Amino acid sequence: MRQILTSFALAVVGLGFVGQLVAVEEFFSPGLKASGFDGAVVLLDGESQTWYSSEQTWLDTPAIPASTFKVFSSLVALELGLVESLDQVMELADYRSSREEINRPLRFDDAFRLSALPHYQQLVRVVGARRMQEALDATGYGNRSIDGGIDQFWIAGGLRITPREQLLFLQRLTQDALPFRAEVMHKVRSIMAREEFGGDLHAKTGWATSSEGWHTGWSIGWLERGTQGPLFFAVLLRTQEPGESFLNIRLDLALRALAEQTGRKI
Repeated sequence: MRQILTSFALAVVGLGFVGQLVAVEEFFSPGLKASGFDGAVVLLDGESQTWYSSEQTWLDTPAIPASTFKVFSSLVALELGLVESLDQVMELADYRSSREEINRPLRFDDAFRLSALPHYQQLVRVVGARRMQEALDATGYGNRSIDGGIDQFWIAGGLRITPREQLLFLQRLTQDALPFRAEVMHKVRSIMAREEFGGDLHAKTGWATSSEGWHTGWSIGWLERGTQGPLFFAVLLRTQEPGESFLNIRLDLALRALAEQTGRKI
């Protein structure tokens, strides 16, 4: 794996730098304003390479990735052969989550779709600190930090990523331009598929709570548009009072933005 990843390291850094030189157009999100949450809705048009953001200061605001990191950790696990197929069953010694739907053995693709944190924590522990750090460094994922513990760094530790970095990462995923085998990237794209927009949507959400009481919410992904390039999105929200709406609004804001930008029905 080290040889595969290292060969891409310099190219990845260059892509991130180029992305920061592109002008950003203002994108108005009435749903975000009405929600009362701080944050932004960010889009990247994969055809024109045009950036849109409802609040430009949030475009390069680093935040803990929470469960959006499952996209990256899935790539690593598949690349290393720790997961050999999407229907491979993941079992734990103990099932103590408050979410009853994940307190059982799960297929790998179901663990991703259900965002089963305990199953992924076990998977990342098996990857280990050295191999995970190599993958983060070579891919240029966020600030590349695993501070805070090997099974905590993306939910309560030091890893941070910006909306811009999320979208550049996803763009490379759709282009088979990440330092992983093409078949691995294809599998991860497939488990990100959702039913909205006639099955053309690929997405992952995330939610993390800090010890200071701040809630960070994400939704990231892209909408396939036939012969056009994908339309990528990232929603980043932050609040101390999430209420009942925080769970669904992360993806709802993205769906509304995609519908408005493309004229398509959800």
